[in-house]
Amino acid sequence: MKMLRALRKERGLSMKQLGARMGLAESTISQYETGKREPDYETLLRLCDYFGVTADYLLKGAGPSSSPAGDGLTFDDFTYALHKESQDLTQENKQKLLEMARLFKLSQQQDKK
Repeated sequence: MKMLRALRKERGLSMKQLGARMGLAESTISQYETGKREPDYETLLRLCDYFGVTADYLLKGAGPSSSPAGDGLTFDDFTYALHKESQDLTQENKQKLLEMARLFKLSQQQDKK
């Protein structure tokens, strides 16, 4: 899995620590990172959920489509960046962020009319 090592290191986790959080052996994480082994579907989903990325991003390091803004970012890159930046926010601030996104969407829809 192309991105597993980078995501794990970005979080400051050892293979042993990630394995413990996923209920896997350290050697299993190592095999995933080196491409000697692939996770089953359930494990893949748990890893994606843990890191806040899609399976496409975790497996290939890229998203399936470009962002509508044409800014060179993939949808998955944006989603991952937003997830990462919002991790330490309070529930109240996360709700405000969601409301802001809805307002931006509504404004964009009105601009198109």
